[in-house]
Amino acid sequence: MIIRDVMSHYGRANIGFLWIVLEPLILATGVMTIWHTLKPSFEHGVPILRMAFTCYLPLTLWRHLTNSCLGLLSHSYGLLYHRRITLVDIVISRLALEAMGTTTALVFAYLVLAAADLIELPTEPSWAVAGWISMIVLAGGMGFILAILSEYSEATQRFVQPMQYLMLPLSGAFFMVDWLPTSAQSIALLNPTVHCYEMFRAGVLGDSVVTHFTPWYPALCGMVLFAIGIYGLDSLRSKLHPN
Repeated sequence: MIIRDVMSHYGRANIGFLWIVLEPLILATGVMTIWHTLKPSFEHGVPILRMAFTCYLPLTLWRHLTNSCLGLLSHSYGLLYHRRITLVDIVISRLALEAMGTTTALVFAYLVLAAADLIELPTEPSWAVAGWISMIVLAGGMGFILAILSEYSEATQRFVQPMQYLMLPLSGAFFMVDWLPTSAQSIALLNPTVHCYEMFRAGVLGDSVVTHFTPWYPALCGMVLFAIGIYGLDSLRSKLHPN
């Protein structure tokens, strides 16, 4: 099903499936270049290029996993002709495709920056991996919810993009918890995406920054969203119509 998704989404012409990697890579490298050119060399003592790297790669992962599920089930209605294919299979295959593409873009961007001596090798790679996987679980769970809501109402697809932009200042992408006043830190940490960014930065930036996170919190939130999504899909199949 993942191969079918690649062919239907990207086709066989031109560079085809390589767009899975190039789309997130172009966005992330473009933003990092702008930050590196226009902003000061350091942000709160953190090299600006490394800060941009830890901002936009996880953010790109979140957007690709959540947005790719909007309207997905109606567009894939024909697959339900095969009795062994379920709605869960359809969503999981799309999430896996987007996660693999963005992860490949992450590794490629990191290797290029490291080869150019613009970013150091992670001092705690296990935390970087944990933060990345936590974001996949969390965004995947949200993708399930959005897949369901977009089938009940087309308005969902209109509101998701504006809401994601409005949530950006609270997501943890553009700030670190340690930069906030003590009274605001506990509030910021209620948002599970903040923990993903903090974990990822703990791995990429190492001891040069102070991070605050609870490793199990975003994974737990993601699993709860997955459970709700899988439960909600049970009642949806009879209501689907080809798009």
